Amino acid sequence: MKERTLLVVVLVTALLVVAGIWVALNVNLMPAEASTRAALVDQLFRAMLGLAAVIFLLVEGLLLYSVFRFRQPRGDDGDAVPVHGNRALEIVWTLIPALIVIVIGFYSFRVLAASEIREEDPLVVNVRSRQFAWTFEYPGTSVISSDLHLPVGRQVRFLITSDDVIHSFWVPEFRVKRDATPGQMAELLVTPTREGTYPVRCAELCGVGHAAMGLSSRVIVESDEAFQSWLTQAAALPADPIEAGRTLFTRYGCQACHALADAGAAGAVGPALDSLADPNGPHAHAHGGMDIRSFVEQSILEPSAAIAPAFADGLMPKDFGTRIPANELAILVDYLVAQK
Repeated sequence: MKERTLLVVVLVTALLVVAGIWVALNVNLMPAEASTRAALVDQLFRAMLGLAAVIFLLVEGLLLYSVFRFRQPRGDDGDAVPVHGNRALEIVWTLIPALIVIVIGFYSFRVLAASEIREEDPLVVNVRSRQFAWTFEYPGTSVISSDLHLPVGRQVRFLITSDDVIHSFWVPEFRVKRDATPGQMAELLVTPTREGTYPVRCAELCGVGHAAMGLSSRVIVESDEAFQSWLTQAAALPADPIEAGRTLFTRYGCQACHALADAGAAGAVGPALDSLADPNGPHAHAHGGMDIRSFVEQSILEPSAAIAPAFADGLMPKDFGTRIPANELAILVDYLVAQK
């Protein structure tokens, strides 16, 4: 009888172990793998999920077995046999969890170390965050973009900082997340492996427009040829003034906070800019008699000088005067003034 019981226990245990391994191999809770780091992280996650599934099934199986096998018989009101301890069991259930933690810790360290190996000549991208938009700068060029363009298969070295409060740069498909802290520069290494378009999110609550930071920017992973073509085109503004202004409006992340139909922008953190220069429009009296062009330029360079009704001071960055070259500022102002 004891041999039969032991055989049943062994078979059930083996079945539960197989079930746990099946869970690890077949249950996919992650978004698409789009970087080398993502593959490493997912392997670690599946290993931990499988181990956790095995432990859960074994513990719950033993618990349910004990509940039914050793339940109190009807009519038996006596006390159970007192057990004061079992040294062998205590050693086993102390050593096994300790070994599991050590193995997981070692595996996790290997994944982290492999993710931080810097290759020769990585593409450097400066990531700047602010309330409530991302901008991506490509050193060695004049390119500043609200979308993050990357070549597939080439390592990227991100240098991440913030202009105001703490944000968190997060691309789920890359399995990376790094805080953007004012006055500090954080480094992050990523090698994209799958072409496609992915969202850039902020994983740190940063103010009333926090949700907009997940809508204003995208990661666009493309072939090296397509990336180089985009980089060349982005470095030069279109000859048409309206097209140039529209490009700058998007490049500096204005669409994250302002609605403007001509630019396809639907931001709601700041006032809408449609019909900005219409003498009979909703902004007709906002500039208090000031020349409209001077008013728009002042609103960009000194956003606290005039606050639109129903909007709070401090939402718009105050550093555009140092970030936008004078010629680009003039093009942007002309574009906004043309919205009639």
